[in-house]
Order: sequence, then C-alpha cells, then structure tokens
Amino acid sequence: MADHSSIPGLMLVVFICVLIAYDCRSTIRNLVSARNVFLITIIAWYGLESSLVPPELNRYTSSEFLRALVYVAMSVGGFLLAYSGTRSRFFDATFDRIIRIDRPKVVFSVFLFAIAIGFLPLVVLSNGDLTLILKDAFIPGRRWSGVFQRGRFGGTRDAFLELQMFLRAAIPVAAAIVYEKKQSGFAKAVAIAFSCYMISKAINDGTRSKVVEVLLPFGAALYWRMKNKYKRLALVFGLPTLVALGLFWSAASVLGRNEGALKWEEAGSAEYVGFEMFRELLFLSKCVPAEVGFQYGYTYLVQLVNPIPRAIWQNKPVGDAGLVLADMQGQVQNGQTMMTVAPGLIGEMYWNFGVVGIIGLSAFLGVVAKAWDRARKLASESLLSFTVYAAGLAIIFVTGRSVSMNILYGMLALYTLLILCGRSRSSRVKANIYRYQMDIKQR
Repeated sequence: MADHSSIPGLMLVVFICVLIAYDCRSTIRNLVSARNVFLITIIAWYGLESSLVPPELNRYTSSEFLRALVYVAMSVGGFLLAYSGTRSRFFDATFDRIIRIDRPKVVFSVFLFAIAIGFLPLVVLSNGDLTLILKDAFIPGRRWSGVFQRGRFGGTRDAFLELQMFLRAAIPVAAAIVYEKKQSGFAKAVAIAFSCYMISKAINDGTRSKVVEVLLPFGAALYWRMKNKYKRLALVFGLPTLVALGLFWSAASVLGRNEGALKWEEAGSAEYVGFEMFRELLFLSKCVPAEVGFQYGYTYLVQLVNPIPRAIWQNKPVGDAGLVLADMQGQVQNGQTMMTVAPGLIGEMYWNFGVVGIIGLSAFLGVVAKAWDRARKLASESLLSFTVYAAGLAIIFVTGRSVSMNILYGMLALYTLLILCGRSRSSRVKANIYRYQMDIKQR
C-alpha cells in the first residue's frame, strides 16, 4: 500500500482557489458565477479528498494517484478554455420568458399550476390520504427511502410519479414569491407552506442534490434583497460557513442513512461524508481500459432515454453508471445491488471516452456555463430570474457527483411552464427592453 502525500492535492486546491480569487478581483459577486461554482464543485468533490488522503486511497500507487490529479487538472483546463473562448446565447430566450411572467399575479398563477401538477401523483397514489403525504415528507424512513420515490426502471407508475418534477420547478418560483414585496400575504403564506414541505422532504430524503436544489434559490432570494454592504459579507463569510455546514450535514446523513437518522454526534469524525469522488476516479482510471472497456457514451445514453416510460419502450437500457460501477466494485450480491456507486463527473467522462472525453466534455460544460453566466446581468434585474439562475448553479454543483437527467427534471419542467405562460405581447416588450440593456452592458 502506498502512503500518499497530501501536497499534490493541496497544490491543486490552492491553484483553483487562485483562479477563483483572480476572477473575483473586480467584484466579489463573481464568486457565485457558473464559472466559479464549477471550480468550487471540483474542489468539493475531488480536491478535498485528494488533499485529505483518506486510507481508502492508499491502495493505489503513487503514479495512479498523480495521474488522477492530472485528469482533474485537465478537466479544469478544458472547462476554462471553452468558457473564455465562447459567447453562446443558449439561455437568452429562457430568461426572456422569465421576464415576461415576472409580475406578481402571473408568477403566483404559474406557482399554483406547477404545484397542482406536481402533487397530482401523490394525491392519486395515496387515495387522497393527506396524512400519508405529510408523513412521507416530514418523517424520515430507513435508508432515506420514501413512499413516493420513483423506481429505477421506469414503469407506468414511475412515469406518473415523475410529475413531481413540477414541484421542483416550483421551488425558485416559491422563493421569488416569498421575498417579493408586491406579492399578497395569501400568496406568501402558500409559498412558505410549500417551501417548508419541500425543505423537509429534501432533508428527510437524505439526498445532497435535493437539499442544494431546494435551499440555494431561497438563499439567492435572500441575497437579492440584501443591501449591497451586506452582500459582500454574505459572500465572504456566509458562503464558506454554509459550505462547512453542508459537509457536516452530509456526514451526519451518510452515517445514519440505514436508520433514516442524522447522526450529528459522529459527523465530526466521519471518514466518509459523501463527497468522495476522487476515489471513484482512481478506481476507473485503473480499471479502464485494462479490465473494462470504454463505454463510448452508453452511460450518457441511459440517462438521455431515462424520461421515456418503460411502458412505451420495454427494452429501454437499465445499466446506468451507478449500477454498472456497483457491480464492478462487488456491491451486487445474489443479483441484488446493495448500493449504487456514482462514478463522479470526471470519472464518468474518462469511463466513456478516456482523456479525450475529460477535455472535450469539460469544454462542453464550459460553453454551457458561459451561456448561463451571460444571463447573469439579466437575472439581476428580476427576482424570479435570479432564483432561477441560482437553481442552475445548484445543478452545476450536484453534477459533480455524476451526470443525471433526474437533476435536470425540475429545470425542464420550469422551462415547460415558461413556454406555456410567457406569450403575452406586453411582456414580450418588457423582455426586449431588458435584453437590450443586457447587450449594452456586455459590450
């Protein structure tokens, strides 16, 4: 067994921190851009583990350890090169639509429409039993399982349950309603009740992606309402504090997942907190292609066709990355998967296309992040736009664990709502004014 030094990992983390600090030299607000959230994502999912060097990593040789660090650096490099070299407009139309509906009554109507669709499968499958719906949200179960969770293989019931994506779409809308001064007291009360439900459900699910997805838009709305002198303090001190608390909660959640409990008293000494993706990159870079061949996009294809109900496509692929990697690591016994294993963002890139995949797919993410950041100035003009922008940052962060269509469902549902509700002529005029202002500012 090798005894790795923490210095290479620390050097990588420091280098990424310098990149973030350099980008924030003009304004600290750049800290929450898509660019820098991606870099923070790399630190959280890869940099921390490679710096702390837990015993699990010592079963790999020094050359394997350093090679994996080089792969992480390649991902950062490919992302930044593409980010700095493109000016894509992928999301301009999306934020145009958001501005069209950003009026108190319209926003509340969109919110009600979203939660009506989202709660439909819960009401139907519970036979209208409100206590069962509330129990599922407010009382944790073993291994953080819930009554209304969708099965992995996508039957008809599972497809119906996926309408809950509209509840996730309603989260940034609810955050905007709660902090919008012009909203009615009744609208705020409904949004607050819904928010409490979603926050409790996310925490009791024990899933990091859901917690980030729910809390970040509310944090963004609070930040948007702050005075400028407090915004700087919130970013400099508040954001690192929230990250530390998030890691602590994640450790407590992982330790108590079998009982459905949060083990706070043991969280401080946990060896595994759920953000360890560097070990999966080490495992894959060692096994692929020596023992297992490249996937050539198969794991991404499985995610791409995931929304198609199995009732329509009986032979839809089922071997997603989590299942296949679990099998490779001996987590399948008697044909039953004991636990799925996420390959991590960079590990999955390598698993599919090797080094070319790491650079190429990271570059693609750079293009997407640049397009999302292009809408930042427009988002600053509208509270709803800002909460939606923050929801996109949440997706970037949780993608560090692995690529999953499930992460995007809430945003896809929201986009559907925007198409349905953003067609009025007067609001189109308002959107064009904001878009013109944004183009002037970026020139």
